[in-house]
Amino acid sequence: MSSQILKLGLFKRSYSTSAVNNNISETSNIDINKSIKFDSLEQGCEQIKFKYLGVSGVYILTNKIDSSRFYIGSSNNLARRMEEYNKLTKGLRNPHSSSELEISKTSALSWSLEFIYITTPQTSLVFEQYAIIKHKPTINSNLKVIPRINPHWVNNLDNAILIIENLLSTLTLGSEGYNRLLVFLKTFKIANSLNYNLEDMDKKYYCFLVFVYDINLPDKHPFVYSSINKALKGLQISHSTLLNYINNKYLYKSSLIISFESLLVEDFANYQEKPEGDSQIRKHILVYNQDNEIVMEFKSGREMARYYQIDSKVARAAIALGEYLNIRYCTRLSNKIILLYENSFRFR
Repeated sequence: MSSQILKLGLFKRSYSTSAVNNNISETSNIDINKSIKFDSLEQGCEQIKFKYLGVSGVYILTNKIDSSRFYIGSSNNLARRMEEYNKLTKGLRNPHSSSELEISKTSALSWSLEFIYITTPQTSLVFEQYAIIKHKPTINSNLKVIPRINPHWVNNLDNAILIIENLLSTLTLGSEGYNRLLVFLKTFKIANSLNYNLEDMDKKYYCFLVFVYDINLPDKHPFVYSSINKALKGLQISHSTLLNYINNKYLYKSSLIISFESLLVEDFANYQEKPEGDSQIRKHILVYNQDNEIVMEFKSGREMARYYQIDSKVARAAIALGEYLNIRYCTRLSNKIILLYENSFRFR
């Protein structure tokens, strides 16, 4: 095992607040940081399974048979995530997304593994988005990473903000990549100034900030809720209604825009009144775990109904309500999985 791996493995940090060693990553020389390469996913799992527990970072999985096919992701626990992929390629775990399906068809020996950034938890999603912008992975089904915040990071995002600003300086002003990272910068600055209560601090997982804009006042700053639950109470709407307006870019009450990320004024043109006869059963559905990692994808509610062997009416009701209380079906997912109807429904 290389000295670099040992050094990284001995670097221990807590989930939410510890700073990363500048000799390892997140330096000002972003593009010349030394990556950590493994000949294969199988070899990598053997070398890192103890040394990278709880270590955050961004990785690339490249198909050695066809190097044009590669996947970029991030995790707050690289060792655990790589072991999940290892099991996936051995048939010990079912694929839960189109990306995982492709990865599962090639053995762990035929996937090369590279850790391109070792990060703090605060910046793992930032660096994932930056890597996607630069490398344009061919297996990723979605090239946009939504910025999410852990309540435990409150008032501890200054270093992350500096890093985002540094990353922005490497991109062309006004380019698509620049604008994607600008969303992270705005989100982190707002999150750094929010007041979180004890209920928020009890959560150790990512939270979506909810931005509310008035389309008639484009120059006015948005009102920002620190979590979905606060937005539901403040707007007095249901979970599913909130998500329906966010993901389909509908205007709420004819003048309000609701979003999981900060928007530019030119983005307002993408929002419209909700049409009549909107069919829930035709919506694309994503299933996320507590770490907000995709574990399943469905092209429609009907496909979801077939997979879980439930009636389409039951699936439609679950999507519409945002909650599903029938324990018989709940056990097929686990009590903690979140069904995202293009972002977030909670199954209990």
